[in-house]
Amino acid sequence: MQIGARVIYYGRVLVLVGHEPMSVPNRRAQVEDPATGEHFEVAYDELEEAPPAPQGFDPAA
Repeated sequence: MQIGARVIYYGRVLVLVGHEPMSVPNRRAQVEDPATGEHFEVAYDELEEAPPAPQGFDPAA
Protein backbone atom coordinates (compact mmCIF):
# COMPACT_ATOMS: atom_id res chain seq x y z
CA MET A 1 0.00 0.00 0.00
CA GLN A 2 1.20 3.47 -0.80
CA ILE A 3 1.01 6.64 1.26
CA GLY A 4 -2.16 8.50 0.31
CA ALA A 5 -4.03 5.30 -0.62
CA ARG A 6 -7.56 4.70 0.58
CA VAL A 7 -7.65 1.77 3.01
CA ILE A 8 -10.35 -0.07 4.92
CA TYR A 9 -10.05 -0.60 8.66
CA TYR A 10 -12.93 -2.60 10.19
CA GLY A 11 -15.32 -1.33 7.50
CA ARG A 12 -14.22 2.29 7.78
CA VAL A 13 -12.58 3.96 4.74
CA LEU A 14 -9.47 5.90 5.76
CA VAL A 15 -6.39 7.41 4.11
CA LEU A 16 -2.95 5.93 4.78
CA VAL A 17 -0.61 8.76 5.86
CA GLY A 18 2.39 6.74 7.08
CA HIS A 19 3.67 3.36 8.25
CA GLU A 20 6.67 1.70 9.84
CA PRO A 21 9.28 -0.12 7.70
CA MET A 22 8.72 -3.75 6.76
CA SER A 23 11.61 -4.79 9.02
CA VAL A 24 9.69 -3.74 12.14
CA PRO A 25 7.76 -6.57 13.80
CA ASN A 26 4.07 -5.83 14.43
CA ARG A 27 4.12 -2.81 12.11
CA ARG A 28 1.89 0.16 12.84
CA ALA A 29 0.29 2.53 10.33
CA GLN A 30 -0.88 6.10 10.68
CA VAL A 31 -4.26 6.77 9.10
CA GLU A 32 -6.64 9.71 8.76
CA ASP A 33 -10.42 9.76 8.60
CA PRO A 34 -11.16 12.07 5.64
CA ALA A 35 -14.61 12.93 7.00
CA THR A 36 -13.46 14.10 10.44
CA GLY A 37 -9.73 14.76 9.97
CA GLU A 38 -9.02 12.47 12.94
CA HIS A 39 -5.55 10.87 12.88
CA PHE A 40 -4.81 7.62 14.66
CA GLU A 41 -2.48 4.62 14.64
CA VAL A 42 -3.55 1.06 13.83
CA ALA A 43 -1.95 -2.33 13.19
CA TYR A 44 -0.76 -2.39 9.56
CA ASP A 45 -1.85 -6.02 9.12
CA GLU A 46 -5.47 -5.07 9.88
CA LEU A 47 -5.68 -2.71 6.88
CA GLU A 48 -7.15 -3.69 3.52
CA GLU A 49 -6.63 -1.77 0.30
CA ALA A 50 -9.89 -0.06 -0.72
CA PRO A 51 -11.20 -0.66 -4.24
CA PRO A 52 -10.58 2.23 -6.63
CA ALA A 53 -13.18 4.98 -6.70
CA PRO A 54 -15.49 4.81 -9.72
CA GLN A 55 -14.46 7.12 -12.55
CA GLY A 56 -16.53 8.47 -15.39
CA PHE A 57 -19.86 7.20 -16.62
CA ASP A 58 -21.01 3.78 -15.43
CA PRO A 59 -23.41 2.29 -17.99
CA ALA A 60 -24.73 -0.11 -15.34
CA ALA A 61 -26.06 2.79 -13.25
